[in-house]
Amino acid sequence: MTSVLRFLRRALQSHNCHQHASLHVQPANVTFSAATVEVLPYLLVCAASLLGLSGCLPRGIETPKRRDGHDTAWNAIACSQPRASSVAEEGKRAFSFLTPEYRRNVFFIYEKRLRVHSPPEKVFDYFSSVRNNCGSFMTSLDLMRAAVPVFQPLSSSHVRSGFLGGERREDDDDSGVPCFVQVYPQSDFFKLFDTDGDGLISFPEYLFFITLLSLPESHVKTAFQQFDVDGSGHLCRNEFIDMMKVMRLSTSRPKATGYRTGMKATDIHDMSVGLLQYLFGDLGKEHRLSLHQFETFLHQLRSEIDKLEFTHYDNTNTGSISLQDFGFSVVAGADVLKLQYFIERASKLASRGIYSLDERVSREQFLAFCRLLKHGGTKFQEMIKAHVRAGSQLDKVNFMRFAKDCGEHLSEAQIDVIFFIFDTDGDGLLSPEELLHVTCRWD
Repeated sequence: MTSVLRFLRRALQSHNCHQHASLHVQPANVTFSAATVEVLPYLLVCAASLLGLSGCLPRGIETPKRRDGHDTAWNAIACSQPRASSVAEEGKRAFSFLTPEYRRNVFFIYEKRLRVHSPPEKVFDYFSSVRNNCGSFMTSLDLMRAAVPVFQPLSSSHVRSGFLGGERREDDDDSGVPCFVQVYPQSDFFKLFDTDGDGLISFPEYLFFITLLSLPESHVKTAFQQFDVDGSGHLCRNEFIDMMKVMRLSTSRPKATGYRTGMKATDIHDMSVGLLQYLFGDLGKEHRLSLHQFETFLHQLRSEIDKLEFTHYDNTNTGSISLQDFGFSVVAGADVLKLQYFIERASKLASRGIYSLDERVSREQFLAFCRLLKHGGTKFQEMIKAHVRAGSQLDKVNFMRFAKDCGEHLSEAQIDVIFFIFDTDGDGLLSPEELLHVTCRWD
């Protein structure tokens, strides 16, 4: 994907240099050089198809013709229903084919695939925002972005969460330290394991946390008992390390190769001195870890990721986020093959009048949604499944009632957003399977 976009950029720059003019989408009666007409459309189609975004290209572009009058490969783009024209962007380039909305969607899908298919070194390098003489490091927000698919907030000028090595970051200041590192407070939860007090997460620590987050909640007890060799209900430090090694090797995420960092996937004992000390105490004085303590720790870790996700969307630090950003958060977990459909559903929230602009989602309302639907095996999920299995229908009234029965409160606006996205036939009813398949990330 990156090579295609770089090739496209070079082609555009070359064309601009030779023609002494920026390239614009033109009406059908405007002529183009044969090289430009023949090459650039195919590059755009290739880039879109690689990203699964053929439906996101600009809408309503007429088909230009060469000087000989023949239609060109732009027909392929016209069939893809493009929908963005050239725009000025941040003063860094004179013109761009892509609107911020289009670019935001492109990078979101690229980053979603990067998390799933790339080795952890590449993921860590992409999302790490701090680079100094000691190497690359993550903030707690970087860790969340590396673990959880998130859109960029609509109020932000940024279109992506990370950068490839060697690229200058959009929010770097003269010192090379990203601005958001200075703005956002460090997570109190991650301070528990920060032995040197720098507030940063190294690659070994990242690998530790991402391994824990990859363990489905439904498998925690089985994995723990498998390594409790003496049947005491507790793990010692070495048994825990052995469990982490197997978890790392069995996770669906790609394995660390060691090419960039020298860190192998099985080097669990080097992953986080601070975290192991927190769980087991100092060497020679350590205690044993119970299943309840381990489950509590995992719950705290996932809850902290939820809080960091809210902080990501609350980039203006107002204590609330827009319902549009909430809608994008709801659909962010969809499969790549269905993602474009759900992005389009979420994008229509404002135009369909699903909410008023003064309605927002508070931090507690966002976290309530996470506790109900983003964590696996919750009481709420079991209730809505049983309700439908019994032959009843899941409408807004029952949805809100089940949430209250679980001690959580969602606003009517939140429920309106959820039903608009998932009630595709407009009958006022939801299918729990589709809803949970998209929203639940800790299954």
